[in-house]
Amino acid sequence: MNCSGGGGSSTGPDDGSGGSDTGGGDSYTFANATNFDKENQIEVISWNIQTFPQIGTTPNYVKSLLETWNADIYLFQEIIDKNTLINMVNSMPEYSYVISGETSNMHFALVYKSANSDCSACGIVNFNYSNELWSDTANYNDNDDDPTNNAKYQFASRPPMENFVTWTNGTKSVNLYLIDIHYKCCGDNTLDISNKSSETTRRHYASTLLRDYVINQRASDYVMIAGDFNNIGEQSISNPSISPLTDPDLNSNYFKMADEHVFYQSNSTWSWQGWRSSYAPSHLDHVIISQPLFQFESVSDSGIIDMLTETGMSAYDIDDKLSDHKPSYFRFYP
Repeated sequence: MNCSGGGGSSTGPDDGSGGSDTGGGDSYTFANATNFDKENQIEVISWNIQTFPQIGTTPNYVKSLLETWNADIYLFQEIIDKNTLINMVNSMPEYSYVISGETSNMHFALVYKSANSDCSACGIVNFNYSNELWSDTANYNDNDDDPTNNAKYQFASRPPMENFVTWTNGTKSVNLYLIDIHYKCCGDNTLDISNKSSETTRRHYASTLLRDYVINQRASDYVMIAGDFNNIGEQSISNPSISPLTDPDLNSNYFKMADEHVFYQSNSTWSWQGWRSSYAPSHLDHVIISQPLFQFESVSDSGIIDMLTETGMSAYDIDDKLSDHKPSYFRFYP
């Protein structure tokens, strides 16, 4: 069963280790953080929040950023302690939450703005339902050529969490299907379909399953697939982990990666920097939109949030206290 709720007054733990003091005496206030919320705009931010919470004060840092970013919708990956997330969101009066129930340990979470006291035209989000795709399938390698009957294995025991929500600003309403994903890590970018246990093969199958699901089940709906795709190796739309959703040669004209332009920027802007790793930076965190959303491209914006600028913290502090991933975002005027 999914956990859902919001409101309340409880707070996350504080181990007293302090944080980024950017003025005003509040060590969890980030003076340079961006307010993403705009009138008549929908904002979606996706973040692999790395084994949340890493330390006792992590919820304090995260809460401060989320409330400053002020986005309508957050999609999280790698929630380890559900209760800590619940306590954090309960201390954020304008937000509510839904947490996955079918993942083995690294859970998904939807955090959404259910009230908006500062801007009546900025909109709120109504949660309709959540569906954890393929959660009833086998979670082991059966070595056959059909990834559907063991889809949970292809998604590394983390079946995608599809959230159906309605955004409204009082004058218009928009239905959105938000699919939160976290693909299998590691391996390389060499696709070997004969090797059913290969990490790249599993990621490729995961993208194929999502492509076919959206085309067959959500063809006329506004769909976003967001999260950590772990497309390790060459960073391009032809990477086999994501190519079923991004490469036009593989029947993926129905989708666009909103943040594709990040591939062509300096790798210092990519979503995973490997601050404490010997591996080179990679751009692993994406928002992929379906064809019905293409109409909003001219009034949309997308990219990666620069955590160094937003927090004023060192890379190592961000890695230790927040996450080794930067968030990705997509926002548009419907």
